[in-house]
Amino acid sequence: MTPKKTTLRYLEGARGDDLYRASAAFRGMTLYQMNEQYGESGKTRQQIIDGYEEREREIDAAIEWVKGVQP
Repeated sequence: MTPKKTTLRYLEGARGDDLYRASAAFRGMTLYQMNEQYGESGKTRQQIIDGYEEREREIDAAIEWVKGVQP
């Protein structure tokens, strides 16, 4: 396997399922509930979702960058 393919494989694996699980857990919540602190996290439910979305955008950007790198 080439270093490029190995890197892409690991980046794909870094996505995980955090966004999916948080979205499923918070599905159906009101805007008020989404803006309440979640447990002892120090973050609101919406901040948690936003953080996972940002992480996925960063991983997607890294994947696109690696795809553009010559082998």
